[in-house]
Amino acid sequence: MSKKILISLSIIGIVSAIVIGATMAYFRDTETSTGNTLTAGSIDLKIDLQCPDDLCNLSLGDLYGQSFFNECDIKPGDEGEVTISWHIYNNNAWARIRMADLHDIENLCTEPEVESGDDTCEELGGELGQYLTFTFWMDEGQNSGWQCPDNKPCNDDPLEGDNILNGIEEVFATSTAKEMVENPVVLPIELQGSTTYYLGMKWQIPEDAGNIIQTDSLTGKIIMEAVQSRNNPGKEF
Repeated sequence: MSKKILISLSIIGIVSAIVIGATMAYFRDTETSTGNTLTAGSIDLKIDLQCPDDLCNLSLGDLYGQSFFNECDIKPGDEGEVTISWHIYNNNAWARIRMADLHDIENLCTEPEVESGDDTCEELGGELGQYLTFTFWMDEGQNSGWQCPDNKPCNDDPLEGDNILNGIEEVFATSTAKEMVENPVVLPIELQGSTTYYLGMKWQIPEDAGNIIQTDSLTGKIIMEAVQSRNNPGKEF
């Protein structure tokens, strides 16, 4: 009998412990942050073009297929320059310029061409893209830029975007049209948002190009790209 009483008391004790445990509450406090909003930023590249003779100028804006160059009857030793004005809104960015969809057209194979070693007289066998050379510099005038040694401001050239490569500016890249398809020209430093940058671009046919480019023509796209620099130290486009 006493054994049954002890067992009954034990069961009652266990049940009591369960009931007490089930009704016990912990101290707690809750704070709530309201009105949380995360908004994606933006990056927008606007371009205008300035030519020395004002015949090919383009006003600031987005490009819708406008041409930068339309040169006829070019010969070894010929050259020309333009200034491309870059405006990045609203974030800092890396930028580059490249070429795409090049069509190197042979047109005709003249006798001097063949004698110079041109053995690709089919329609897309032109050689102009191998010889047409582009030179790039930052035409920043008195602004702190890249055209002077050690990245110092260049006070000797007060005219920004004057289209002239006159020995004051510092060239940072030279490339042929064909090379720029696979190897874009990257502007040398980070572009600051809402700031204007002037990129000088000079085309030239080397004097030693010779007869192999006779009658050839080259068409293609000049593509300018900007990509955010924040969280992108590797300049990934």
